[in-house]
Amino acid sequence: METKEKGNTAERRRAKRIYASFVEYCRVDDASSKKFQAFTENISTTGICIFINEDIKTDSFLFITIYLLDGSTPIETKGKVAWIRPSTFLNIVGKQHFDVGIEFVEITKEDRDRLIYYTNRYGGEIPPSKK
Repeated sequence: METKEKGNTAERRRAKRIYASFVEYCRVDDASSKKFQAFTENISTTGICIFINEDIKTDSFLFITIYLLDGSTPIETKGKVAWIRPSTFLNIVGKQHFDVGIEFVEITKEDRDRLIYYTNRYGGEIPPSKK
């Protein structure tokens, strides 16, 4: 497990994180299957951090479609909300925004392998967008 010191707190990460593009998600327990869009802060082979404007409960399950910046076929997965906190990225009076950490709980071997390639290939840089 990779551990990075950040101030006085230790940050524990199991995998390298890099930039992605955006995601669409819907709650597993929502009968309407209404899709929401979110920006991705980072992604790894084990999970994703997204930036949203709604409060989601920890331990909720989401169906997620991940659009990578390299223009490849989107990744379809199921994730579990591991944590949520108010975002410091955007501060607009009267609006709440949240950073949400999601652990992948159902992802195909093929998609996990694609994420391994993606994170190894583009680690530390923003991947080029396919035009």
